[in-house]
Amino acid sequence: MKKSEKEFQLKYYHKRAIIAVLTIILLLMVYFFKDATTPLKTITFIGLILFFYIIDHLFDIKFGLKHYIFVVIMGVGAISLSHFYFIHPNYDKLQHFVFQILLSSIIFHCVNKLELKFKWKIFFTFVTVGTIIGAFEIGEYLLDSLFDLKLQGVYLRDLKGLVKFNLLQNPLDDTIVDLSFGLFGSGIYGIYKLITHKLRSRALRIADHKAH
Repeated sequence: MKKSEKEFQLKYYHKRAIIAVLTIILLLMVYFFKDATTPLKTITFIGLILFFYIIDHLFDIKFGLKHYIFVVIMGVGAISLSHFYFIHPNYDKLQHFVFQILLSSIIFHCVNKLELKFKWKIFFTFVTVGTIIGAFEIGEYLLDSLFDLKLQGVYLRDLKGLVKFNLLQNPLDDTIVDLSFGLFGSGIYGIYKLITHKLRSRALRIADHKAH
């Protein structure tokens, strides 16, 4: 077996090991922290990790360890800590900003394989992330329309009053703000990659000039 093939198999072995460890930890959480919503959150979290791994394996994308860590961070923030949505009014906004930076890194890893100029890779990464954000907001709207899950809008729990949730921001304003924070986060990632790419290219040109 070639060295490259061994390294490739070793990387996927590490990814499978990470998934197994996370699954065990989540199952232990279900056992020790018995809550009505914990099993559903755990199943959803495990499903997210497995789905990401399957996509990685089927399409031979070769995501790095950092990308799996990003997915875990997003899973913890959006699923395991979902109760914070109704406790801290700005939690959702922070998520949309940070998560889109992480998502941009994942999308750029895929786009970077295409034979395009670097600026177009950044552009397609930004557009793809924007499309995902839009699809996510449409999904929230449909779920709210069908099941009244209160995914759109900003609500806070009211433990004293008769009303279970108090509306702080209407769904339309919340959607626009979420989209803005998400696009801003993706834009920040794009600017960061453009700056680092230019600095790296300049350093290579200087090194090449000195070598000659």
